[in-house]
Amino acid sequence: MLGTGRSINIDYPLDSTQKAVSCIRGKWLLMIILALCLGSAGCSTDLLDRQSIVTITLECADFCKTMNNAPFAAEKIISYENADELRIFRRAIETAVKMSGELEYGVMFYMYLSMEDGTQKKFVLNVGDEEDQTGLLVDTAASGQGYEIPEDQTAKLREIIYEG
Repeated sequence: MLGTGRSINIDYPLDSTQKAVSCIRGKWLLMIILALCLGSAGCSTDLLDRQSIVTITLECADFCKTMNNAPFAAEKIISYENADELRIFRRAIETAVKMSGELEYGVMFYMYLSMEDGTQKKFVLNVGDEEDQTGLLVDTAASGQGYEIPEDQTAKLREIIYEG
């Protein structure tokens, strides 16, 4: 009877297709929330602490000293202050991908970064003179954790270090 002010609530059971769609929607929503949370937290480590680099100094280390075609004399230290060169080094550091597992490695160069706030950071930088290879970056404060420098960025560093 209509107009009596009563409401009739009829619950229809969901069929299996409707249940599946509901379940998938719930899972997608959860995945989106997780992605947003992880994205806002950041997936990569900011090795530079959002600081600008003022100078970069490379020191020839063990592997460099034994190379036949070392980029500079073993006792020499090379500094970079040119804005374009600093930008290339910065990009290589920022695009380096955290590696999994514990590292065992030799040291080609020690890289000292002088930051805008007056602090210094020390890294191991392994960039060989062979093409088509990636580089290795290790913050000496956490020497068991390495970062792989992408091949394209390694090529740019190689150009600066070996042909500069």
